[in-house]
Amino acid sequence: MKRTVQARWLPWLLSVNVAALVLLNGCAAPQEHSFNGDFKESFPTQPQYSIADRDTNHFTITVHQGVPSTGAEHSVDVKEAASTIARAESQKRGWEKWQLNYVQERNQGWMRVVVAEVTRE
Repeated sequence: MKRTVQARWLPWLLSVNVAALVLLNGCAAPQEHSFNGDFKESFPTQPQYSIADRDTNHFTITVHQGVPSTGAEHSVDVKEAASTIARAESQKRGWEKWQLNYVQERNQGWMRVVVAEVTRE
């Protein structure tokens, strides 16, 4: 005898599977933070950032605009934010000497994105 899923269970089963997929995918993404909120700044581009550990002597910072802007702050804000984040994170880790290297800068539509690597010296 072949078992089949009854039609009344189908919506419930589908919603449980969708919820599980959303939760699992959400946990894998790097957590973004508000630069203005975390550092008590008021940059007009409202930068957003995430930090990813590479190993005990390296981490990567990704910063992007939170709102559209094409003025001079388009590039300046995200770089200044990356520098400030690198300084704060290095101090938090107890690093006295460190180096910030911009490894990628790009425009993604209206959004300026900067990826920087911080290395302990």
